Amino acid sequence: MKKVILICGPAGIGKSTLSKKYAAEHTDEKVYVIAADDCRYEICGAYNKFPKGGNMLPVYNLMVEKAKKIAEKENDVTVIFDTTSLTDQRRLFYVNKLEGIFDRFEIIMCRLHDYKKCLERNARRPKDRLVPEEVIISMIEHYDEPSEETLKHFDAKADIYLD
Repeated sequence: MKKVILICGPAGIGKSTLSKKYAAEHTDEKVYVIAADDCRYEICGAYNKFPKGGNMLPVYNLMVEKAKKIAEKENDVTVIFDTTSLTDQRRLFYVNKLEGIFDRFEIIMCRLHDYKKCLERNARRPKDRLVPEEVIISMIEHYDEPSEETLKHFDAKADIYLD
């Protein structure tokens, strides 16, 4: 089976840590993590730089292309997308681009009881990986629940508290 797991949440919530933990705990699966931060680095040459005009579409498209290449080589594989995916539009972007290539789609909504922890965790990042506080605050404000219509495109949904 070819599976995609979309790990969603604002910067600093713990998506990367959760992705690595999943890979470490699921040694029976071939797991690849595709992180938006790494793809942005590949395109822009730095973690704290963004594509021209803040247009993240090249980053998202690169993530999809990486997943397609993995699916071409592997029969049984889990690809984790470590990316904010704060809205249904972004969540469905990946599903729409990868339907027919992957067999199963899962979504994990990362949660905190107090989202101020995102800012605290961000402050502990290496300097070149810091996200401006106002960006994180905006992400938290725009972190939408997936609609029932969006959830129809996923085979499983989990809410995981990371505090």
